[in-house]
Amino acid sequence: MPESALVALFLAIVQLESAGDLRARNGDAIGPAQIKPGVLADCARLGVKGDPRTLAGSFTLFRAYTGATLARRGLADTARNRANAWRHGPFSAPVTRNAETTYSRKAEALAKDLSFVEKWPLKAQSAANALKHRPGMPPNSV
Repeated sequence: MPESALVALFLAIVQLESAGDLRARNGDAIGPAQIKPGVLADCARLGVKGDPRTLAGSFTLFRAYTGATLARRGLADTARNRANAWRHGPFSAPVTRNAETTYSRKAEALAKDLSFVEKWPLKAQSAANALKHRPGMPPNSV
């Protein structure tokens, strides 16, 4: 999956999980992508670290976790598969069956139009813009 599409999908998932709230907390899930301790542990086993309370750190964890899940399961690198791996976990039926879910449909639709970022708190908007314009990303790629 191209980096620009991966960033767009990640921002869509952040919209679904926390509407851009960098301080979001729901049970043991924290940050804008609502990262749980199990994801942090899996990423640590992969040698990947990131701060789940920031967009950049959450993106690093998202990319590593979903990428490893798809590789482990032998699945194509698609928005649907990454969204399902994030939402449902690596051993869930939606991942193992490559199923379309309500969550994956919403994430794919949001990734096509990132205008929702404009409604996020200013600090989250700035972080999203920084992600979209990282070195190596084509201009206006997301």
